[in-house]
Amino acid sequence: MNALDVIAECLISVQVRLATTCKDLTEEQLNWRPSPTANNIGFILWHLSRHQDSQITKATKGQHDLWITDKWFNKFSQSPNSPDPGDRMGLRALPIPSLDVLLGYFEAVHNRNIEYVYNLNPDALDQPISSDTPKYTLGNCLRHLITHQNNHHGQIDYIRGLQDETWDLPVGTGVIVNK
Repeated sequence: MNALDVIAECLISVQVRLATTCKDLTEEQLNWRPSPTANNIGFILWHLSRHQDSQITKATKGQHDLWITDKWFNKFSQSPNSPDPGDRMGLRALPIPSLDVLLGYFEAVHNRNIEYVYNLNPDALDQPISSDTPKYTLGNCLRHLITHQNNHHGQIDYIRGLQDETWDLPVGTGVIVNK
């Protein structure tokens, strides 16, 4: 297995686990916060999708965020440039759409990114994303993306456990994923 296969398998595994973990969430579960200033599952799903969308857009240098090109911002009742990622309180006020919209955006971004990874030349992993940050390579970007997704998936698992003490990780989500 080469590095690109490992990267693709990691991204696929996160997508499968996340879709399984979030399947059948109610609106109440999606919006529930463990404390008044904590993130809810809906926000974390939005954040994961937006982050993955923007990171691959930066890496590809020629594509644009699906948030804009596929007009996902409309489905989230947002403007193309909102919310400002630096506005923590504004982000907390982000209206959370239905689970179908959240998972639809996550899946659209995931599918685009998997296609991108499968079409990469392995040598591209060592190339800088930008001349402004020559040490930050495409390989670094993809590693960060995987780590970031797994960290936030852990948060979603934790929130699910707080909501329902009988809930457990979906069976088979830690095993090898078939393409």
